[in-house]
Amino acid sequence: MRSITLLNKDIIMVDYGGGCGFFSILAKMLGVHKVIYIDRNPDSVKTVKEVSKVFGIGPDVIICGDSPDLVAWCQENQVKPHAVVGLDVIEHIYNLRHFFADISSLNQNLSLVFMTGSNPKNFWKCRKLRKEMDAYEKGNAATPNYYTKRLEFIKRTYPDMEKSKAHEYAAITRGMNYEDIQYFIQSNNYDGTGAATLTGYQDKHNTCDPETGNYMERILPLKEYRYLLSGEEDGLCFIQVGFYNLFGKNKLKNLCAMIANKLIRSIGAWGIRISPFIIITSIRYRLEK
Repeated sequence: MRSITLLNKDIIMVDYGGGCGFFSILAKMLGVHKVIYIDRNPDSVKTVKEVSKVFGIGPDVIICGDSPDLVAWCQENQVKPHAVVGLDVIEHIYNLRHFFADISSLNQNLSLVFMTGSNPKNFWKCRKLRKEMDAYEKGNAATPNYYTKRLEFIKRTYPDMEKSKAHEYAAITRGMNYEDIQYFIQSNNYDGTGAATLTGYQDKHNTCDPETGNYMERILPLKEYRYLLSGEEDGLCFIQVGFYNLFGKNKLKNLCAMIANKLIRSIGAWGIRISPFIIITSIRYRLEK
């Protein structure tokens, strides 16, 4: 079994969905040889460039785009990353199967590390997330909300569709982007004769912005993560618990966090049920033939 060692002098690491770039900067400060930053948001890319100037250090490569853009850049420049790290990003990616297929093509020996606050085993965290999802779906957390955006798209695309049927499809296609909504309706002969079923692992509260495909914060079973990360490849997948932040000034909250962290450490496998986030690590490797 191989271990993940980011401080190797030759390591090439991808900071996927790097946001403002602080993790990329930290990685460089800790001695990572080459850091490739990628984010789909142009504003984030602009920010990481400005922040890097302030710190005098930053990622070696900055890419604005998604996983296909990362694959294209690596192929064009003949670069094979050793590790891909994503902090609070995996739960927002629209098509995880396509994403992991792209990432896996970067290197036959690749380590993946993803941290997500969408812990499916934490009842209270999931309850909070589901309320937030419902607010984005039909509430006032987004204007227009995601249901309304899907409904308006369906009305524009199929102006002759009955009003009741448009509302039905707007509800059924929760968690789909515009492209998949159109494909779904066409494949179901939008007169209502088809079976309207979504993928089996979907939590009924999961929802995304249909315009961008960005999930609000998808809740996914751990077994699905294990399958997506391991698949049919040779490799290992580990899921570890996270701990509560103790840097706040509120003494009562700090005390509660300390107690919770002690419980997480002491109750073994049950600790994940109160953990604020999880860390998913996959080590993929293939023996040379």
